[in-house]
Amino acid sequence: MLSVFLVSQSLSQFEGIVESKNITADEMGKPQEFVMTMYIKKDMVRIETRGATMPSSTMLYRTDLKKIYMLNHEEKTYFEIAQDEKAEELYGAGGTSGQYTVKKTGKSRTIAGYPCDQFILKRANEETELWGTKKLGHLVKSISQALGQEHMNVAEGAINEVMKMGIYPMLSTTKIDGHLIESQEITRVEAKRLDMKPFELPSGYKKQKTFDMMQGMEGSKK
Repeated sequence: MLSVFLVSQSLSQFEGIVESKNITADEMGKPQEFVMTMYIKKDMVRIETRGATMPSSTMLYRTDLKKIYMLNHEEKTYFEIAQDEKAEELYGAGGTSGQYTVKKTGKSRTIAGYPCDQFILKRANEETELWGTKKLGHLVKSISQALGQEHMNVAEGAINEVMKMGIYPMLSTTKIDGHLIESQEITRVEAKRLDMKPFELPSGYKKQKTFDMMQGMEGSKK
């Protein structure tokens, strides 16, 4: 579900900001809306999520340092994960269970300035409607590199199936038994030079162990 922009229509590495509007269902099936903003620079990524009904979060992926940082802004704390040791634990080993059928419908539309084709992907009782563009298809590899996931899939499920085809998803909606599970729409793509500040640990933040950090995050939800 992660997005990047092609600079000057070349294969040069993207640097800039990508934003998306997302909906995901909680354990009770109630939809929760949030915005995800990605800052991308070489082999570094900052991912921020914020929503009215769910706690905000920030993660820093520093592949140059082989580290991942999870920030708790309310407690001004963070915990550190060794990227090479914890990658599979965080992202899974990649791949999906079961086969998807992929159908290109022939319909097209423009999303965030990019020409997109419609795809319908089905597996058992799951169906995904996806609009994707070839203009940004190569960026899957760029994101993988920045997240330190060259050997794994960036996305899971139906979205990954389309990415394998060189199609980058700009809008996707997944339903199971007709009920919305998740959706994502790219709303902003801005190529720009970024300084190092977004990718650095904030001054005054205290390092915590994973268990302590999780307790603090759970407490901030109450």
